[in-house]
Amino acid sequence: MQQRDDHLLHGVSILVVEDEVVFRQQLLAFLIQQGAMVGAVGDGEAALEAIGQQHYDIILMDLIMPKMGGVELLENLAHFSGTVVVISGKSTMADLRQVMALGASDFLVKPITDFKEITNTILTNLSMAEEHNLQMEFSEFSEHKAHFKANDVQASLVLQEIMPEPTQELMGYFCHYRLKGQSLFPILKQIDANHVAFLVVDICLMGDEGVIAAVIINGFFQDMWNRLSINDPSSLQPSQALSSLNKILNAADLRAPVGCLYGVIKDDCVSFANAGLLDVPAPFDQAQPGLALGLNASAHYLECLVRLSEIGFSLRFKNLVDDCISLKLFPVA
Repeated sequence: MQQRDDHLLHGVSILVVEDEVVFRQQLLAFLIQQGAMVGAVGDGEAALEAIGQQHYDIILMDLIMPKMGGVELLENLAHFSGTVVVISGKSTMADLRQVMALGASDFLVKPITDFKEITNTILTNLSMAEEHNLQMEFSEFSEHKAHFKANDVQASLVLQEIMPEPTQELMGYFCHYRLKGQSLFPILKQIDANHVAFLVVDICLMGDEGVIAAVIINGFFQDMWNRLSINDPSSLQPSQALSSLNKILNAADLRAPVGCLYGVIKDDCVSFANAGLLDVPAPFDQAQPGLALGLNASAHYLECLVRLSEIGFSLRFKNLVDDCISLKLFPVA
């Protein structure tokens, strides 16, 4: 997340759940001034409706509210993937224990005299949540890595299973690919009613760890695409998606990096980012190839948006060992 000193919450999506109108407006104004994207509602029922329509990174919520109070709201947030911070007066130790047991990450007590405390609490909890998610994903990666190293034949069979059909139709697009060699492969999927996602992965430098990395990369993206159904938009942001995957691969201490181009198509536009694939053709050459995945945990990837031509696109290139891929995608009537 890119932050500026005057907009510390730039890009953070926050839902304020507060029935006190004056305090709610104060929170709203302050958070917007800090660069956040903010929604505001006055009770728990409205909050559930709001998070069913849009993804939020943080919920700031009161405990005592009409219709549905904070405790009942927390009991209904089992599938919320973000962070919950309770802001409430009249708090007791029993309140603290209860809201923490129900999944709240932090607790602020009214009256709040310095709103900077809210900013600091949000940033701290976002950082901790990101670290926790990374640890969980790396743990899963390590388990898969150890399993597939001990079962080379199974790993190869799984890789064959994840390869998409060479010819298919996705959301009004005709897709076809051809491969030469075994170190390049694509993944294609319609991830919702409006988006088609595609990957091209290059494992030519990885030796016997290549199949393992390919299987784990597929799992990472399949999980991320599934989270789109619960309003997690990460899969629609190629730069963010590649950055998250890069941190996992970097921590896994693989023998070599992985190249990957990730793109998302909506209507007649495609957004994409490139992690280390060289000499890709237009229009994908507009994104400077960043570092391959696994080299540097802090690597960032330039995201580009281009309009597709009337004939779609054709992505043909070869890697360092002269393996080739030809991926064609064009609209059909």
